[in-house]
Amino acid sequence: MAKCWLCSTKKGKRYCPPLDKIICPTCCGTSRLKTIDCNADCRYRTGVAFQNRRTEQKELMELMKQVPQGQYDDIFQEPAVAFMAYEIETFIREIYVSGNIRVTDTTVFEAYKTVYAIHFQGKPVEENRIDELTKELLNLYSKNIHIWELNMDEGKIGQVFLRLMISVKNMSGGRMGEYGYLNFLKHNLRGRRKNEGFVISSVRLKHLQISQNAQ
Repeated sequence: MAKCWLCSTKKGKRYCPPLDKIICPTCCGTSRLKTIDCNADCRYRTGVAFQNRRTEQKELMELMKQVPQGQYDDIFQEPAVAFMAYEIETFIREIYVSGNIRVTDTTVFEAYKTVYAIHFQGKPVEENRIDELTKELLNLYSKNIHIWELNMDEGKIGQVFLRLMISVKNMSGGRMGEYGYLNFLKHNLRGRRKNEGFVISSVRLKHLQISQNAQ
């Protein structure tokens, strides 16, 4: 068997179309998408994409762990956080109840995650990969960010999205399956009427009362 065209030491076992050469698995792994402009349909790219997703998931889980969410330190106890979270969740509730966009707990989680990735991690997302729910949420963000910034710094606003992801993660599954979080919003939050403000759910209200009593 011929030696790897790149390192000339190991046996070449993989045909690389962009190079039109046979290379070894080691060089394939170290050069893939770096010094080699790999084809989109290359079967060896699958492993890279999988590892990238795993790394991103671990990073996100670590960020979520850093968000105060205990009985006495939950960031939902802060009035500004509670109102921002309620505004976002009421918006999601209205979309779910109207049925204009098909949503599940998973699509909501992914929408929160994408908004966080774009605005707080600086990760570009191709527009053709953004679903309708995420586009609506991004529009809501653009409309309200200047108001949220009056009461919170950028780091805290980012934590709100992480805390919302934690809520989805904790409420989804079980008997309600993919709609545990959405049905919580449906039954515990009330939609807005014209010229009417938001009505805080009993859970959010409890957090606000605890915060106000502590002051």
